Amino acid sequence: MGESTVLFRRSGGNKRTGEDEFEVSDEYVKLQDKGQGLLVINFRAPKENLKDIYEFFDNIDDMEPLYMNIAGTGEIEHYFRGVSPINEEEEEGWYKFGVTVQHLRKLI
Repeated sequence: MGESTVLFRRSGGNKRTGEDEFEVSDEYVKLQDKGQGLLVINFRAPKENLKDIYEFFDNIDDMEPLYMNIAGTGEIEHYFRGVSPINEEEEEGWYKFGVTVQHLRKLI
């Protein structure tokens, strides 16, 4: 894992492709805290880069555990909550979509 990447790992593996993790350059990722443990992961990239990212998240089930590791700092577990449609931006050739996750809170 590179220092400037974000690694996403499913607990169950990608049903369609058999893949259970996906690494994305941090230049395409922005995090938006929505409060109450909700986080929106916004992806913005050229269409050819965004297609593979979208396909990875589009095949995850609601409430499936999803692990996120930013720049090798360690995995943080979330529940997958959903993915928005891909939208074209005004800047030619750039597209975006968002993934909503909820931080997994364990009670002791």
